[in-house]
Amino acid sequence: MIDSNLFNSHEKAVVVSLLIEMANVDDNVAFEELVTTNNIFARLGIDRDTFETGRALDTKYAIEAVKAMTDEQKIVLGKLLVEVIDADDKVTHAELALLNHICRQSGIDVILNKKEEKSPTEKSEKTRK
Repeated sequence: MIDSNLFNSHEKAVVVSLLIEMANVDDNVAFEELVTTNNIFARLGIDRDTFETGRALDTKYAIEAVKAMTDEQKIVLGKLLVEVIDADDKVTHAELALLNHICRQSGIDVILNKKEEKSPTEKSEKTRK
């Protein structure tokens, strides 16, 4: 469950921009991707104006704007992007390349690496096995 107040209006427009880009990156928007993105927009409480603003945002600008988001927001965005990728049960090279680019450029990858490093119990369990 996503808190619809996690992102402000501008951040929601950024999320819209990146989710639309992800759905379109392989030049084939599957029905399942459309349903998934619409479901995400509803869960986030994205209104028509925010959607239109996000749709018009440049992808480079949107990625740059993600840098200013909190770690929690970045992690949620990463999960939402993966949700769109998984929607049609086909993972394309273009989708993975875009996900990797967004994560690297916005710092999501650094946050995920930090989370892995902060979990000493998981590390000790791995070394025992």
